[in-house]
Amino acid sequence: MTLLETITKACDDLKALDIQILDMRDISPLVDYMVICTGRSDRQVNAIVEKIKDEVYKNNYQVKHIEGKDASLWVLIDCFDIVCHVFQNDERIKYSLEKIWGDVPRISVDEVL
Repeated sequence: MTLLETITKACDDLKALDIQILDMRDISPLVDYMVICTGRSDRQVNAIVEKIKDEVYKNNYQVKHIEGKDASLWVLIDCFDIVCHVFQNDERIKYSLEKIWGDVPRISVDEVL
């Protein structure tokens, strides 16, 4: 299983909302993909983050850093080639990463799963 499949499946398994995959390969020298999803509560955000972390390690990949877990409003998981953003809904709307990266190609979650 690829790292992108691992992260996307972990989000999907815990019923993350509106999973978006941005293909950053031609845009950024730092990251290949950006995965964005929403949890309904701080509890669900934390569960999604833990699931991603556990599955990444289980599939022999590495997590470089996790930022924002204490507040659980917007948690960033840096897995080197992929950065995953797990938001609560209000924070996702407020920061609107999809609009900032509006021109970046998207990959269908169904293609990955």
